[in-house]
Amino acid sequence: MATPKQPNLADQTHSVLEALQRPTEEAVGLPGEWYWSESVGREESRRVFARTWLCVGFAHELATPRIVIPVDIAGFPLLLTCNDDLEIKAFHNICPHRGFKLVADQQAEKAAIRCPYHAWAFDMNGALKSTPHWGGYREHQLEGFDPACHGLFEIRCERWHQWVFVNVDGRAPPLEDYMRPFLRHFEEYDLDGLVHKETAPFEIHGNWKLVEENFLEVIHLPPIHRRLSEYAPFQDHEVVFDEHCIGTVIETGLPASWAEQPLPRFPGLDAKAQNAKNIALFPNFKLVIGPDHCASMVEIPATVSFTRQRWDFYFYGDGSVDDRFEVARRGIIDFFVETNDEDMGAVASLHQGRMSPGYSGGVFSKVWEPGVHHFQKLVAEYMDDQR
Repeated sequence: MATPKQPNLADQTHSVLEALQRPTEEAVGLPGEWYWSESVGREESRRVFARTWLCVGFAHELATPRIVIPVDIAGFPLLLTCNDDLEIKAFHNICPHRGFKLVADQQAEKAAIRCPYHAWAFDMNGALKSTPHWGGYREHQLEGFDPACHGLFEIRCERWHQWVFVNVDGRAPPLEDYMRPFLRHFEEYDLDGLVHKETAPFEIHGNWKLVEENFLEVIHLPPIHRRLSEYAPFQDHEVVFDEHCIGTVIETGLPASWAEQPLPRFPGLDAKAQNAKNIALFPNFKLVIGPDHCASMVEIPATVSFTRQRWDFYFYGDGSVDDRFEVARRGIIDFFVETNDEDMGAVASLHQGRMSPGYSGGVFSKVWEPGVHHFQKLVAEYMDDQR
């Protein structure tokens, strides 16, 4: 299929936002080209991803000193480190000397972060420690050059329970304020007691926004997810949205037990609770949580038409990862992986459909899609340079 003409984003943004600010049943969605246009993707990096809090890392991977993890997200090469005080820090993954990308793969027990190009070396706090031959052959210092002024460029970084968030432009509200409506949905859960068990990576041939929208609406469940629909009928979902928080809640959306040997449950919950919460934090983080498990989903936009997604599965308490719970854990993990696999083709088809000149933004169900509508409004609001 031939690539359609690229849009003039400056001319579009105001009218797109105006169309989305109407009531849900009257609103017109994002133009199709906002899902495939490379120019839109570049502007999203600057206006959406740089301005918000992005989930980019996992505490269980940064739990020991001198761990170095590179993360490439939405055009930003980033670097996460754990220093000797077990503090997690984030930096731009480039050498301040000439902009060379510092780290390509995860590294452990590193004495220093060393640039492969000119061998400048930095500690886990980003401080510049050595500059070989900078002042001449075997002269590693130069009068007037202050290493303290040339360390790695640090990025705002905060940890929330098991997850690490960054704000690239440094101007977002404090993470707690940004997350406040999201946090209300998890007040009854002891998230400090979560233990990581498994990671499941996915490669999705579609724009990141389509992945988010697919998560937020439930009327595709009967055609796409027959097994999920048996546990969590779409008509029983309550749509919730508030500021950067969007999702659905269902009171009886999971099996009472996944095996004869039930998993440990979060303390303080009703013994008969089968509820499930599926809550997204704009733009790239989601939690699915039930009485005995939690799964996080993080989207890593690689290109405008390709998204990497990572699921991580957690259970409550150290004993929850014992062998005796393997059948129950496997039931949960396999169920979610199977469900997400069913979405892969749907998202790819949605992306292909957005390429058609016949798509003009679509419409929203007043009953089932106010969450999708809210998400698209957030995208358009952040894309507005007047925000």
